[in-house]
Amino acid sequence: MAFRFDIQEPFLKAIQRIARERIGSVIESLGEKPQPGAEAIHDARKNLKSLRALLRLARGAIHENTRLNENARFRDAGRAFSAARDPQALLEALRNLRKRLHSESESSKAKQASVDAFVGKIEKEIESTLVTGLPRGLVRKIVRELREAKRRTAHLFEGVVLQPGNEWETYIAVGLKRTYRKGKNLVWQFDLMGHDKAEDPDWHELRKCAKALGYQLRLLKPIWPGMIDASVEQIDQLTDRLGDANDLAILGKKILDQPYDPSETKESRESRRIFLQSLDRRKQKLHAEAFEIARLIYAEKPGQFERRCAAYWLIRRSRSDGKRTKRSSNVGLQAGTQTDTDRDPKSEILQPGTSSVLRT
Repeated sequence: MAFRFDIQEPFLKAIQRIARERIGSVIESLGEKPQPGAEAIHDARKNLKSLRALLRLARGAIHENTRLNENARFRDAGRAFSAARDPQALLEALRNLRKRLHSESESSKAKQASVDAFVGKIEKEIESTLVTGLPRGLVRKIVRELREAKRRTAHLFEGVVLQPGNEWETYIAVGLKRTYRKGKNLVWQFDLMGHDKAEDPDWHELRKCAKALGYQLRLLKPIWPGMIDASVEQIDQLTDRLGDANDLAILGKKILDQPYDPSETKESRESRRIFLQSLDRRKQKLHAEAFEIARLIYAEKPGQFERRCAAYWLIRRSRSDGKRTKRSSNVGLQAGTQTDTDRDPKSEILQPGTSSVLRT
């Protein structure tokens, strides 16, 4: 099923159902034969991130130790896949930057050739770290742990006293506000000190916050699909830019961390400088674009944002309840089993075989 709540489904059941479905999807991806490929691993990582976002959303209804333990397991499983994905992401970042260099460069052909040679060297180094698959023993271990986690979904809410009658506040409000507040605080800090002074780890943290918010809004899509889709699209634009910037940051660090080579020529050093300058310019541009998008996403106070979503949910829930009542009434009419409270007063003016009575 889709990664979203059902309006008519209690949150307690929905959270457990979605957790089981996501875990099942990860297990299915890892079961690809003869071994999970790059796309299957990518899907598994995304599903694990969505699981962690679900746990954060429901933090008000899950014991903190339980949530932290489950989150750590899903996090560690995702990290186990990084060896298969991260080098590929760096290669894509390197090749995209090289294309940009070619289209923007005004350097001489000799300098361009020198930069190309430098990029080719880095490319070969990254390619040497590519892995074609995951060790079978690791995959079996992760699958076994995920199956155990799937069984534990039935006990996610044990040890927590849940107050009836206010599902939203218990299961959604606490987590949604906290997720939004964490991202908003980062944007506020960037605005205060100047976003151009923010460090790469802080931008990466904002990306993680926005990713979690995007997953949580996808869960709430039934409240207003058009509005949620527009918000998620904005968040995707933000996280795409921050993801590209983070790949460039890792790539730049990899180049800077290379050991000193006394035999390196002056041309090679100049090529490195030109490449790193281009990398930094591109990263700064991505950060500037991301910051403008983030300011729009995080324009509200956390409480206002949560209350707005709650209002949409209650309106949608009441409409859905009304439609369900109407359908029940229609079924009753067709079956000849209406109750007094279900009847349309106008239909009671005269019925065959009854006295002429107008109910008021």
